This record gives sequence, C-alpha cells and structure tokens, in this order.
Amino acid sequence: MPQDEHKSMKILVGTLYSGENEYEACLTAIRAQADVDFDHLVIESKPELEAHRLLFTYFLERSAEFELLVKVDADTVLSSPYLFKKIIARFEADPGLEVLSIALHDFFTDELINGLQIYRKSVRWNLEQDTIFPDIPLFDPRRYYYDVSELAPAGEHCPNPSYLQAFRYGVHRGLKSIQKIHSTTHWANMQKVWRHFLVRKDKRLGLAVLGAELVYAGVFGRDEQNYTNPKMDQALARYLDFTSDELKREIHRLRLRHWGFLPSDCRRKVLRYLRGKLGGRWDK
Repeated sequence: MPQDEHKSMKILVGTLYSGENEYEACLTAIRAQADVDFDHLVIESKPELEAHRLLFTYFLERSAEFELLVKVDADTVLSSPYLFKKIIARFEADPGLEVLSIALHDFFTDELINGLQIYRKSVRWNLEQDTIFPDIPLFDPRRYYYDVSELAPAGEHCPNPSYLQAFRYGVHRGLKSIQKIHSTTHWANMQKVWRHFLVRKDKRLGLAVLGAELVYAGVFGRDEQNYTNPKMDQALARYLDFTSDELKREIHRLRLRHWGFLPSDCRRKVLRYLRGKLGGRWDK
C-alpha cells in the first residue's frame, strides 16, 4: 500500500460482504486510496451480528498495529481517492475524537444518511449483546462527530442495488423501525423511501418499502434479517414479476390491514409495541 511518510496512523479497513451488487466498485475505490497505509479485511457471508463481532474483535486484538478502523460496507462506493488521507488528518487534528461518522448519499432516500463509520482504537463494543445495532460502540458522545459537510458525502450508498438487496434493505430497516431505541429515525427513513418510490417508480424502491411492510405485517422477525437466511429470498420470489404499480397496490393493501389508516407516528407506536415488544422483535 502507498504510505505517506508524514502520516503515522495506520488504518484497518473492514468490509462486510453478502452478495451486494456494488462489491467490485467498492473494492476498486478502496484500492485507489492514495498516500495512506492500510490493511483491508473482508468478512464474507456471515450473519450480521457475527460479522460485526469478527471485525471488531480483529481490530481490538491488533490495536498495536492500527490506529483507526474504517468500516466500508460492500454496498458503499467511496467518492475520493484521498478520503482516507483526509480522515487521518481529521483524527490527528482532534486527539479527543473517538468516533467519526461521515454522511453518504443514499440511493433509497436520495438524501444524505449517517453512513461511513470510523473508530479510534480506544473505542470498545459490547460484543456479547444480542442487538440489531451491532456497530454502535460504547463511547462518550462528546467524543463523537457526525460530518455532513466537510468530508461528506464520503461516497454512494447502494448506488446499484439488486432486487434482493433492495428487499433485504427494507426488511432490515423495517425491523430497526420497531425497536425500543432509534425507531423514530428508521421509521422516518422508510417514509422517505416510500415518497421517493412514488416519484421515481423504481421497482427496487418499491421492493424496499414492501420488505418493511412485511415486517410490520409480522412476516419477518430478527432471525430472518440475516442475508444467510433463505426466507427473504423465498418471500421475494412471489414479487419479482410485479410491476411498480402492482407493488404500490400491494403496499397499500398491507398498510390498510396493518394499522395504515392511522397517522404515521401513531402507526409507528402501535407497530413498535405489537410487532416489536409483544412480538419479540426487540433487542434483548
């Protein structure tokens, strides 16, 4: 790897891969990073929680080798070959900074989202917790910064998702939107995807919304969110031949049957209680 002699920080780049369409473009953008010293660890086809535990354990056990962990998922394509170099400069300029999140431009919402995560080696995680949010570390919020303007957008999130990838995205976000914590953020995210679908009529956006609606209908639980579980593939087969208009009608049908006649936030609270708490889909 190219190394700038003026920079002392070495980076571990971690990529979790489960068949995402953008994988080759993701690798190309990582390999193009200039004037930095980094190693790249790819973890393939593991359940989400296990994959994160493997990544974070690898990073913690090699804290003598790496100063920073940059998590670049396989659905993310970095925008600049100098991004890692700028990230290093940002951490060197602020020794108190432990966690930096840089916004990405997201295909599903057509907006900036909280995306690229960078951790200093002093960060720790609860690796024993059974959680749907495995990348949230234990840290002082005062040592966290969310960048939406300086280095953002750091890249593109899901610029070319497959049908299955889009469907999985919706199931995953749907589960997050009925959790005890962070439900409001992820619920709002799926409403943005719905509005984007109504404008663009892109079938992939419709499949993402449908995936979330099937969570709200009780079809999918936490065990099915993992890409290694075949249930999502099997469920998707029913809808692959649907047109965008047919997907729209199916989404409307599911919504009406599952509290969709309520105002949006009231519906979220009802589903959060029924599907999340009572349905056993909350973090344990």
